[in-house]
Amino acid sequence: MIGMTDDFAHTITPSPASVTYERPKASHNVFDNLQGQVFGIVMTSFGIAILHAAGLITGQAAGLSFVISYATGINFGVLFFLVNLPFYFLALARIGVRFTVNSVAAVTGISLLSSFLPTVMGFSSINPYVAAVLAGFCVGIGVIGLFRHGASGGGVGILAYYVQEKTGFRAGWLQALFDVVIFSAAAFVVDFESLLASALGAVVLNAFVSFNHRADWYVAR
Repeated sequence: MIGMTDDFAHTITPSPASVTYERPKASHNVFDNLQGQVFGIVMTSFGIAILHAAGLITGQAAGLSFVISYATGINFGVLFFLVNLPFYFLALARIGVRFTVNSVAAVTGISLLSSFLPTVMGFSSINPYVAAVLAGFCVGIGVIGLFRHGASGGGVGILAYYVQEKTGFRAGWLQALFDVVIFSAAAFVVDFESLLASALGAVVLNAFVSFNHRADWYVAR
């Protein structure tokens, strides 16, 4: 095994030719979790700002918030906060108080920052497909940052986190199923090219999360 160190605990089975190595679970301190959650909030908000500037959407609770915002003119940040409220009950009942509090803080931060960023930055010209891919990577790495430090960006992410931790079914794939519903509704509020670009961004986001966040790869708590 490449890179084996003494940090790995090992168990030798009765057969001398069979050796199993297990990686011990690492621990996060308060600062580790705080900086990870701040990073997740910033990157997710930045990705949302790119999507908004290009007139695109995404999936999950953020996608639902985009659809309602485009249809009604209500501020995205306000909608994002409200849409996520029902999911906190699931987090509290199934995952725990700490995760719920962290997720409420993350969603509140994303709601505020995603509303603030357009006032201090803008894009005079941006190709919708480029915007979709960049936003997909930004939101994807933000989601992973939150997941790995005991929080979620809310909504379906809370459900996806719970299902992955309990069953091993990858969060990205579960979120993709919900995206089908969101994009079906979005067809009524955005044009076809924007919908196509948004779909590309959602694929990038979900694939990135699925391939890079697995319970058996990253075990820190």
